Amino acid sequence: MIEAYFDCRRLKRNTANALAFELDYEKECIELWQELNERRYEPQRSIVFVVNLPVKREIFAADFRDRVVHHLIARRIYPLLEKQFLIDSYSTQKGKGTLFGIQRVEDHIRQCSENYTKDCWVMKLDIQGFFMSMDKHVLYHRIMTFLYERYDGNDLDLLEYMLRKTIYNRPEKNCFRKMPPKCWEGLPANKSLFGTDGLHGLPIGNLTSQLLALLYLDPLDHLITEDWGIVHYGRYVDDMVLVHPSKERLLEVRGLISEWLQTQGLTLHPRKTYLQHCAKGVRFVGSVIKPGRKYISSRTMGNFHRKLFHQNHLVESGRLLTEDEVRKFVAVVNSYMGMMLHFQSGRHFRRFLNRLSPLWYQYVYICKRDRKVKLTVRKKIKETIEVKAS
Repeated sequence: MIEAYFDCRRLKRNTANALAFELDYEKECIELWQELNERRYEPQRSIVFVVNLPVKREIFAADFRDRVVHHLIARRIYPLLEKQFLIDSYSTQKGKGTLFGIQRVEDHIRQCSENYTKDCWVMKLDIQGFFMSMDKHVLYHRIMTFLYERYDGNDLDLLEYMLRKTIYNRPEKNCFRKMPPKCWEGLPANKSLFGTDGLHGLPIGNLTSQLLALLYLDPLDHLITEDWGIVHYGRYVDDMVLVHPSKERLLEVRGLISEWLQTQGLTLHPRKTYLQHCAKGVRFVGSVIKPGRKYISSRTMGNFHRKLFHQNHLVESGRLLTEDEVRKFVAVVNSYMGMMLHFQSGRHFRRFLNRLSPLWYQYVYICKRDRKVKLTVRKKIKETIEVKAS
């Protein structure tokens, strides 16, 4: 429990719930441990809000103590799931984030086309309303069948109890809306837990939701690669990329995928099927992969420049910025600069320098030297962070 708490607080230490828990974290952990062992544990109230970037979606933020339980579950099931998943099942796994997925898809295209010297086709598929359409009964049965076969700990009954409480929890029935209801206008019903029947859907934002979502489609991964002969394949949550020399075979497999998904209560998105020759490139998790080069997608860079516009508006307000505000600016810029490292993005970096408000130089300076960008917060804050940018 203590280890799960330290895992949980690593990125959430400054939130109000985390600070309240930390005031006497040993006592809180013991009480939570007792509730679990005595089967008295009940998930607490969640906070729900809507984000508009990169796309509009609903996010449920679980209470901090529930997050500790999620990490406790993950510490037990992740080592087993990691062995079960294909190497090309990305997301929510150490070392297998977006950049890993992008590189793997590029490698698959190069191998299938013999470094773009032979014809091959790339098909990209997306599942409609994936998180809100998952059947909780199917998911619970799948994870418990998997654990009965693989888990050798002496606390399987407790793990089952935690999973049951987490999977069948209905946060939409006990939540605090951080935003007014009008913010949900325009959000499709299949993108919100408020439009589900309680037997379908997992909240986006929970660690367990991400891990269990990977497991939900794991049987499909093995069918595609082992039974249907698509060796060059990758999946990031519900975004699938298939590469094959035959366009006709890809269309056949698309039909098989659609049939399998229907048995699981899922459907392919009718408007998000992409099938093109490998030379045309493919968009995948915020990137565009083309022969011999990779770019950051226009949507991702558009998000960055929108954030930069708001940050410029902040510094041009005429008041002295606080330490937290400057730290946030440094964090945002370094995040995108770190991403630019892995793509052909020199023009994006130059555009950033041109659009940066000169007033920021009161607080930071940026120097380009040896293909490096250094952002050093000046005397008022004294913090140095280095990132590379092409």
